[in-house]
Amino acid sequence: MVTQKSCQVCGSIAHPLAELCRRCKKFVDRVVRRAPDKSARIRALKQAWDGQGFRCHFTGIRLVEDNPSDPRYLTFDHLTPRQEDDVVVTAALINDMKSDLSEAEFKAVVVQLARRFAGGTFDEVVFNVSHWKR
Repeated sequence: MVTQKSCQVCGSIAHPLAELCRRCKKFVDRVVRRAPDKSARIRALKQAWDGQGFRCHFTGIRLVEDNPSDPRYLTFDHLTPRQEDDVVVTAALINDMKSDLSEAEFKAVVVQLARRFAGGTFDEVVFNVSHWKR
């Protein structure tokens, strides 16, 4: 008799010899530029799972899993650019905005933008970023 296993991320049924269901394995194995740190991706997916779907680390919105053209599409973001072992799940739009910024740099820029949009001034000191690579 074969015992059913549950996905270690979302709890769905997984193959008896697997740790992840097909859906979660697809995300963990997705390669964009370099080989992923699979254990970091599993941790990020677990953190993002709300019991019904995945949520963005920065916005908290429910992410889209099946349409790469949607700005809410599930992506992995490096909290420190190019550091594979420290990733979170985030919306594609936010990932593109953050791009070459650390989490702290991104937050500082967003706060200054909000201040400017509210009629205040923008402190350009936040443009002294250490991970910008263009």
